[in-house]
Amino acid sequence: MVDRLFRYMKIAIRPADLKEDKDLLIATLGRYLTSSSNEERFRWLYERNPHGQARAWLAEDSASGATVGASAAFPRQILVNGSEATGWVLGDFCIADEYRSLGPALQLQKATLTAVEMLREATCCYDFPSRQLTATYRRMGINPIGQMIRLARPLRLDRKLQRALKFGALAQPASWIANALMRLKDISVQRGPKLDFQIHTGECGSEFTQLVDAVVERKGVQLRRSAETLNWRYLQHPFVQYQVLTAKRAGKLQGYLVFSSSSEDAQIAEWCAADNETAAALVTESVQRLRKTEAMVVSTWLLDRDPRLELLKDVGFWPRESTPVMVHWPGSGLGSQNEWLLMHGDRDS
Repeated sequence: MVDRLFRYMKIAIRPADLKEDKDLLIATLGRYLTSSSNEERFRWLYERNPHGQARAWLAEDSASGATVGASAAFPRQILVNGSEATGWVLGDFCIADEYRSLGPALQLQKATLTAVEMLREATCCYDFPSRQLTATYRRMGINPIGQMIRLARPLRLDRKLQRALKFGALAQPASWIANALMRLKDISVQRGPKLDFQIHTGECGSEFTQLVDAVVERKGVQLRRSAETLNWRYLQHPFVQYQVLTAKRAGKLQGYLVFSSSSEDAQIAEWCAADNETAAALVTESVQRLRKTEAMVVSTWLLDRDPRLELLKDVGFWPRESTPVMVHWPGSGLGSQNEWLLMHGDRDS
């Protein structure tokens, strides 16, 4: 206990300079958070965000001068009941193993939130914390606004049947039958007349922004989506290859869906559609296309009170595990009671 208190007292937090401290930030994140931390990721996530540059902080051991942790905040344009504002998604929080007591984590997170509160344009910040960081938030008196639920749909049952059947020779024919039945369920989903589905090539243009502006909800809190954001967040991503599936009618964009596939797992990051019928058709079309890859399961994430949950259940998705979402409104907390609409792609990276 004395040793932990001593470590807590000698930790110093300072703002990071994105130019002078770039190499140090990349190395710290690579050591304590993700092996994907490199210069390409840094340029994309910290410097090229169309909503503005990131802010970052470093935790240092005052006695040795060693960097033992980091945190960051990334700007996002949001809509609060239809009005534009600036929010910040928190991320890249990490701390060295030997400093992972509640004290140092609490000190680093408090310093991060205090710094974000001082930003003139900051309306609120949100986070998808780990279990340990969730405890830190609770210690600060910040509780979850809800749970982010993973909804999953199997694409093929080969893996499950191989595990379930004792005789391997039975697994393959059983898989054929089970997979065929799942494809039949896709066909049963009603599709709008004359919808043309295509994988979008090149950058997203103004038609994407126009679609979003036409269908955006005027209630609650959500990210302000645009063609510029889609291009940066997905098409320019340094290590995840996203595809943008479009639905058009008579040449006019009716909806889009962003998905990725890696090894045996696929993700739907976000979608936007003129109506629920088009949205369901987009999800179903993406499932059919993903069946042709190596992916066994496709997943997506929504908040537990999101009305779009029912749409996903109707097309064969089932709730799985959940993680908390934290929201902090500086000052009066104006708008803190609003419902949030978040998707997988609304995370920091």
